[in-house]
Amino acid sequence: MTGDLTAGEFATMTGLSAKALRLYAERGILTPASVDPVSGYRSYARSQLRHGITTDLLRRAQVPLAELVAASDFDFEDWRGTVDLRRGLEDFYLAVAELVSAFDPAGFVAHSVPAGAADWVGAVVDLDIPDDVEAKVESFAALAVDVPAVLTALDEALVGVGVEPAESFWTGVPDSAARNGAGQMLLALPVPDSLAPAVRAHLAARVRADTGRDLAVIGGTLPRRVEVTFTGADAGDLTPEQEAAKGYLHLLAFEDHVRRHGLRPIGPSARQVGSRAALAAGASAADDPVSVFDAHPPESGKTAEPRR
Repeated sequence: MTGDLTAGEFATMTGLSAKALRLYAERGILTPASVDPVSGYRSYARSQLRHGITTDLLRRAQVPLAELVAASDFDFEDWRGTVDLRRGLEDFYLAVAELVSAFDPAGFVAHSVPAGAADWVGAVVDLDIPDDVEAKVESFAALAVDVPAVLTALDEALVGVGVEPAESFWTGVPDSAARNGAGQMLLALPVPDSLAPAVRAHLAARVRADTGRDLAVIGGTLPRRVEVTFTGADAGDLTPEQEAAKGYLHLLAFEDHVRRHGLRPIGPSARQVGSRAALAAGASAADDPVSVFDAHPPESGKTAEPRR
């Protein structure tokens, strides 16, 4: 047989639907050998069968359309690595979800410490986390480098305006991002007093110069509060899945604690509070930041009683 194939014949032989053939023609993924100028009917050469079958199989393998443009010269080994990475992440998140679904508040002990009002200054980092698996991993790896760099630059800038080096730091979600659902992280350091806008602008310029990142520097005050932390079965050496689940489990433990004790949370999530030692190279697990939940103190003269 030597003649070209109709679109229907080509679809039957390759497994591709008529809709897929139209889409792939529009995207330049699989171009017909000819198109009748009057009827618009498409024809495909028999030599395109291998490309057509390969394209159909790659789509069944969940390869994105953007990758199919080069289906005739597809890098199978490279994509196999991407698939392995994706499957690993799927297994990881499945294990984390299983741990969270098994949450039991009885497994956590709350520790409450009263704290006075505290001024702070911080840099806001935009979190642009891509959907692509490999790009997502690279983004998180870059963030692990950027966070200490930004905190160190902010600390050094504060010393430059006469503020003593901070012994601790905390990360969290800016109020505006919490309200609007924006992907942002706040990297904050305590300061003795609130800083004037002109000083914050100077700090922002210094941090941008030191890190190469266009960051906003803001300030605020943590109100008088009760700081709540938790210990439980997740203490000690943790697997990566347990480490990832810990933040979610502590959040659920805090929600249970708030409900039982009639407390009012100050923010929707915990602050991750760490020491300067956590920023140093070779820091141990003991220096890892701690999830600290802030709640308004009980009203004066009243003692919060557990609610059953």
